[in-house]
Amino acid sequence: MKFFTVSEAEAVIPSLEGIFEAVAELTAQAEVKTASLRRLQEDDSDPAAAVIERSQLQFLAAGINEWMQKIVDLGAVPKGVQPALVDFPSHLEGREVYLCWKLGDKRLTHYHGTNEGFADRKPLPKRRR
Repeated sequence: MKFFTVSEAEAVIPSLEGIFEAVAELTAQAEVKTASLRRLQEDDSDPAAAVIERSQLQFLAAGINEWMQKIVDLGAVPKGVQPALVDFPSHLEGREVYLCWKLGDKRLTHYHGTNEGFADRKPLPKRRR
């Protein structure tokens, strides 16, 4: 497992912003496909069209998964899409923690324990920011 310093994690933020921009676009398309598929399944009038919509929805889901894998490939841990959250394994005061990032953050200012989540985050000590 890769461990990040604050500056190393912050250097990845522009890549994360691009990844989540692509994920948001694919997610929006998937939501449209999902609504269309529901309508087709309720009508039950065109089973072939439902098969096509389902296939396209699966393709979009695979695309989202590929983009999320890029985060893992960077050494970070994706925690959510809506909201977009990413954790960076790190060390703080002799223990393993996660530096936490939320889409829109330009800097990393918070962390949480490895068994905690975003709701449990705490401010980084000033010397680590």
